[in-house]
Amino acid sequence: MEDNKEKKLTKSFFVVAFIVYCFIGWCYEVIWEAAIGHGFVNRGFLFGPYLPIYGFGVLTLYFMLRKLMKKEIKIGKVNVTPVITFLAILVIASTIEYFSSYVMELLFHKRWWDYSSDLINLNGRISLRNSSILAAGAMVLLYGVQPLLEKLIPKINEKVLKVIAIIIVAVVSIDFIVTIAGYLM
Repeated sequence: MEDNKEKKLTKSFFVVAFIVYCFIGWCYEVIWEAAIGHGFVNRGFLFGPYLPIYGFGVLTLYFMLRKLMKKEIKIGKVNVTPVITFLAILVIASTIEYFSSYVMELLFHKRWWDYSSDLINLNGRISLRNSSILAAGAMVLLYGVQPLLEKLIPKINEKVLKVIAIIIVAVVSIDFIVTIAGYLM
């Protein structure tokens, strides 16, 4: 049974949370590219400053792991729930990234990322190094950012929140349609 706090989280809340996570993912990717010497690179599939794989990924993790995260699983006196959560994120995020890479390559005949040079990788689509970084980031988002969003977003008037959500869906949908049309031409 869901607690009252979760019942208050509306579809509009999750649309706004989605775009927040998409934007955070985009910032991470842009900063990473700059840090490794490539300068500014818009790593996004779409034109806007957001990466939907991060939004879908974090929300998938949230829905799959929220009950686990609330548990207190102990070995002796030590709560190991965060360790189990990290390992679950590692597996789930790697699976999402692997299949996203595969599907995007099938659809667009382009490889969006390649970890072949990483020591431990699977077909260059995922690597232990990158999956570990993503899992650590997801821990920060799920244990830090998500609770913050759960406090801040519901303070917005619900009608205003719905309008914001509609605008987000419209902008991302138009961006997606324009992007797909560009690939088909």
